[in-house]
Amino acid sequence: MLKKSAFYLFAVVFIFSGQFLLSSGLVTGQPPEIKSTTLSGQSAMQQITQGPGLIYFWAEWCGVCRSMQSNVSAVLQDSPALTVAVRSGNQQQVTTYLQNQHLNWSVVNDEDGIISEAYGTKSVPALFFLNMQGQIVLTTIGYTSVWGLQFRLWLAGLL
Repeated sequence: MLKKSAFYLFAVVFIFSGQFLLSSGLVTGQPPEIKSTTLSGQSAMQQITQGPGLIYFWAEWCGVCRSMQSNVSAVLQDSPALTVAVRSGNQQQVTTYLQNQHLNWSVVNDEDGIISEAYGTKSVPALFFLNMQGQIVLTTIGYTSVWGLQFRLWLAGLL
């Protein structure tokens, strides 16, 4: 029993340590301005002026991002958000991907990775949660459930 407990404790510490290392360096506070427009031609920053909101960095080639698509779509129905397609091809390729996946997201194409670098992302999926004042107050890297997304948005609204 002790051996099993020690294993689980080690696993939890290992996972949280990895999460901490991946999350270190992510921007908090005032979000760097995204001067690009969305694929539909809207101002990117106006998509997230009302909080609590979400900025979601994802990639077409990312398996974890694919597994989160329905989670993100569910949350985007009720929350202001902007998604950023990182190194996923040109505008037409990203548009085709969104259509094929039936995703109705507000997307900025970060074809060269400049936007993701400004936000300090080292991997995708990366999520930035904004409070009512539009400040980034929470960040996370990796898979997040619908409940996890909703909880963090709720918490961001309180901060």
